[in-house]
Amino acid sequence: RGIVICAGDGHFKYAISTVDTLRNIIESEIPIEIFYNGDNDLSIENRKKFQEYKDVYVSDISKYFDEEPLEIGGWAIKPFSILASRFQEVILMDADAMYIKDPAILFEDEGYIKSGTIFFRDRTLFPGTHGGSQWLKSWMVDPLPETKANRFWNEESAHEMESSTVVMDKSRVFLGLLATCKFNEKKIRDDVVYQNVHGDKETFWMGFDMARQHYNEIPLPIVFVGELATGAEGDDPNAEQLCGHVGHLDRNGEVLFWNDHIVKDKTDERYMDRLLKFEVYLVEDTEAEWPSFHCMNLDGRITTPFSEEEKAVIDQIITRERKMHFVVSGKYEDEMEKDY
Repeated sequence: RGIVICAGDGHFKYAISTVDTLRNIIESEIPIEIFYNGDNDLSIENRKKFQEYKDVYVSDISKYFDEEPLEIGGWAIKPFSILASRFQEVILMDADAMYIKDPAILFEDEGYIKSGTIFFRDRTLFPGTHGGSQWLKSWMVDPLPETKANRFWNEESAHEMESSTVVMDKSRVFLGLLATCKFNEKKIRDDVVYQNVHGDKETFWMGFDMARQHYNEIPLPIVFVGELATGAEGDDPNAEQLCGHVGHLDRNGEVLFWNDHIVKDKTDERYMDRLLKFEVYLVEDTEAEWPSFHCMNLDGRITTPFSEEEKAVIDQIITRERKMHFVVSGKYEDEMEKDY
């Protein structure tokens, strides 16, 4: 059993912070394998920094597969990293996934024990007929029951799955994994798959369905974590909003992790060097209005404060970041986060 993280120099700061959190805050003992893609992807210096942590291995995925016809890169590296990993049972997580509990609990999930998989839902977006569903139904005949029940197939959302964490037991679901990898070959992904779905994330359940292997998707909506704001994004300066990141619950309904790490917005120059304040979270109930992908309008929805236990872990993560400066420089600490 082990964790797999794909990280080049571009995502190194998030990945090293994630590894540090798992080892020093969460105190997880699960082995970790870091995959990079060729000598130019991850510097020797950064490889060594990963290896300073206990039971962390660093592997070059380009040595496992022929360049043609795969041309592994970008999102497509993820299913191939599961295939190449030294572990039989794999928790694949994004470099910027931030856990506040030991991910080892995923191996005890009842759905995982039954099926050998865990997939997590994405947020509900763009309900109605969409190009992806039309494409899927043009070739998928007699889908599995779990596919017939999902939001993508029923056109309740243009996004079904979110692949920041995927769990597989390769000994039980190897055909599903191979089919997922096939969807992510260079020509197939560029000419067909990524033209109809957003990146790799839907290819997991589609691949499993194509291989006729049952899969387990946690039957809970996303949770949105972050800080309360008024008019931070959008046209209404008085809109009550929650700004932050998409997260996920374990089967017991408790916050397990979120994506996009602990910065306010790693894609926005205004916020990529500032820490997010983790004040509250909201479990998605119906389709929400999103003025931006990092802020949702509350429209009267009631948020939930983190528990004392959750807050204690988050505080440790923030304190550790302020000491180590993995992801932010500390330039805005006095200005923005003094009262965290």
